Amino acid sequence: MRMWFARLAGTMANQMLMVAVGWHMYDLTRNPWDLGLVGLYQFMPALLLTLVAGHVADRFHRGRIIAACMASQALVAFILVAATQGWGAPSTWASRELLLGISVMLGVARAFQMPAQQALTPMLVPAPMLPRAMAFSSAGMQAAVIGGPALGGVIFVAGATAVYSACLVLFVVGGVLLGRLRYEHIPPPREPVTMRTLL
Repeated sequence: MRMWFARLAGTMANQMLMVAVGWHMYDLTRNPWDLGLVGLYQFMPALLLTLVAGHVADRFHRGRIIAACMASQALVAFILVAATQGWGAPSTWASRELLLGISVMLGVARAFQMPAQQALTPMLVPAPMLPRAMAFSSAGMQAAVIGGPALGGVIFVAGATAVYSACLVLFVVGGVLLGRLRYEHIPPPREPVTMRTLL
């Protein structure tokens, strides 16, 4: 259940953050092109890093990979809170360039998180319960993917800072739950990294 709640919190926060960054960008520039760039910058890392992320998930401790990705997304949310509040500056320092850079960071984190997350569930439940666990996990993911943007949009009415703060809390909760997971990681035999091992 810890994994399920951690995954739900992380996915919900990520979906909320994607919506909030897009709205924030449009508020700043009023340019539909920039809004499209936000989506592109979030998507491209997942496409470009597919093979590398899968290889990393196979070779290294999956729980730690997911925790690191959650921590990086929490850092992103914290930076956005600081930027919208103008911490360390006389006014807000949120900018087009910052939001595009943030979009890339989110895309990279998701690219490494997804394969590790999907491969971790079979290591946490007995084989007879795996189909039910996978169905339960998938249902939670779909609920977060549908509910996250809607919730993010509602909270955005109170301002971008409110959404970013909520995402920060959810990422921290997800990271804490992941830190409490216990399973035996059996590293695969060491092989040189080649195109064959990546595929």
